[in-house]
Amino acid sequence: MAKMQEIRLMQQQEHWAKQQESGSYSGIRFLLFCYRIGGKFLILLVLAPVLWYFVCSNSRARQSSLKFLQKVHQQLGAASPFQSTPGYQQAYLHFRSFALEALAKIDGWLGRIPADHIQQQGQVQFADLVAGGKGGILMGSHLGNLELCRAMSAGKYHTRIHVLVFTRHAAAFNKALRQTNPQVEVNLIQVDSINPVLVMQLKEWVEQNEFIVIVGDRISVTAPERMVFAPFLGEPAPFAIGPWVLASVLECPVYLMFCMREGDRYQLTLEEVADQVVLPRKNRQQALEGYIRQYASALEQYALRYPLQWFNFYDFWQLPAAANNKDPQ
Repeated sequence: MAKMQEIRLMQQQEHWAKQQESGSYSGIRFLLFCYRIGGKFLILLVLAPVLWYFVCSNSRARQSSLKFLQKVHQQLGAASPFQSTPGYQQAYLHFRSFALEALAKIDGWLGRIPADHIQQQGQVQFADLVAGGKGGILMGSHLGNLELCRAMSAGKYHTRIHVLVFTRHAAAFNKALRQTNPQVEVNLIQVDSINPVLVMQLKEWVEQNEFIVIVGDRISVTAPERMVFAPFLGEPAPFAIGPWVLASVLECPVYLMFCMREGDRYQLTLEEVADQVVLPRKNRQQALEGYIRQYASALEQYALRYPLQWFNFYDFWQLPAAANNKDPQ
């Protein structure tokens, strides 16, 4: 394991935040424009050629998509949803799923998705968390549609949900989304790094029975070396420690959150991680690895069930060049 990690540290890759996904977002902006002037009917007409062009022209995103889908295929074996090794057709369906979920975000903010189309399952119910009077962290990912969860909660519960995101990466998309609904970023917090002022604000929100959404599947923008490896689809992958360190500082409950499309409906699932993330000084590294392994295991289970709803279009298992020559953690 140590040798494999050393090899990954030596490999070169641009950080996910610096990779040129502008093609995908340019395509999404075009689709959003068509959506505003012609609705879904026009979208269905223009979606196929736009996405096929993207599949053929963006080799890095295509290869990243195929690497992920092929790992899913290998892990599931005879139970794989793909009849053969994923190729261009499956990559196209993957990007199409991404585009449709981008449009679903707009539907959510415009109130076009009926409340009964988002169903909660599992033992942990969000209404119960709100009624408990204690805020917390909802640990999400780029699997499924977290934006829809936030839109769904607006005006429905006596609480607020704040989302920490690296918005510069999706500036074009957010701008197009704001044109559809000017309030779309009211509770969206752009962060490059966690500082004491932000921590104090987050702690205040949690104490006011509000919730913080953090994604745990992408390594830090400013400190990519602060990560640990955890098994994911048969190969160690780097996961950021920042979300878990922040959770320990906020001293609040932590839940995993997944919102997955099922046909024309969505299934929202919350899973309790801990009433409080504890990172003892003596065993800090071991504790971090435990929480991250738990997260990675749950993420893998949902990724295997919903592979086309995985929206990390970069080599998930390879460290960026910025992490080279730096010590992990």
